Amino acid sequence: MENSRQPEVDGMCDDKPIHLNGISREMFELFLEFMFGRMHTGSHSIDELSKFLRFCDMYQCSHACEFIIFRISTARYRFHPAKLINLAIKYHVRSIFPYAFQQLAETPITELTHAHRELMGNEVFLNVIYIQAALDSHRRIVAAEELKILMHSNKCQDPTGCNEDWHAIWWNGMGRFLLDGRIPQPYDDIVKRFKELQFGCVSEGCKDLMFKILDQGAAFKHAEQFLSETCSFLVEKLVFEPASVNHRALSRSGQRAMCTAWSLLASSLQ
Repeated sequence: MENSRQPEVDGMCDDKPIHLNGISREMFELFLEFMFGRMHTGSHSIDELSKFLRFCDMYQCSHACEFIIFRISTARYRFHPAKLINLAIKYHVRSIFPYAFQQLAETPITELTHAHRELMGNEVFLNVIYIQAALDSHRRIVAAEELKILMHSNKCQDPTGCNEDWHAIWWNGMGRFLLDGRIPQPYDDIVKRFKELQFGCVSEGCKDLMFKILDQGAAFKHAEQFLSETCSFLVEKLVFEPASVNHRALSRSGQRAMCTAWSLLASSLQ
């Protein structure tokens, strides 16, 4: 009779738990909550979401990964952009990369620590530096070279005075706003503040004409295009589509089987 007894294996009873190296009990319970519809709808901490994504990716639970990525995307403002870049590259999430790169481009380089650089990697960090240098140069050019009034309105009675005041107001208004390093502002906000200034001898017709040109954003389309193209280049180079990493899936067939086994185990415990 002794020999006919079924040997006790991990997971068979409370005294023989399943040991998962590197996985905390909290992460496993979070996984069970998600798998069986009991996951609470409140917000999770950044650390919890990051660890849970790593957990689900490790065991090839793709539907769980998609859910966690959705939760991270909706709460992306709570993550530092360097952390989002890290998650996008590590777990092949293209959707969050552009937002994170845009935020990094707008973050003063002095606020990026060594830890942030480690998270995003050298290539992304160097491109952030290049982007910021290029955008700063572009802002200085726009600040120093105002839009010219090429044709005055029919109601403009003093074209010379109109030109002179437009030049002075551009430099003291738009130029100052663009180059204000203490309070960096997006282009739309700068244009809004600029329109609220007093324009002296600039006629209403000429002012309205120049405002229409400003509203088109032609002066900054080159900067936006440069940022977008750089981001697209990095996405193509660093963030691989899941289909291009099938070799990872092949090497993880055992992990996928473990994931399925966990589901069956939890189902039997309900």
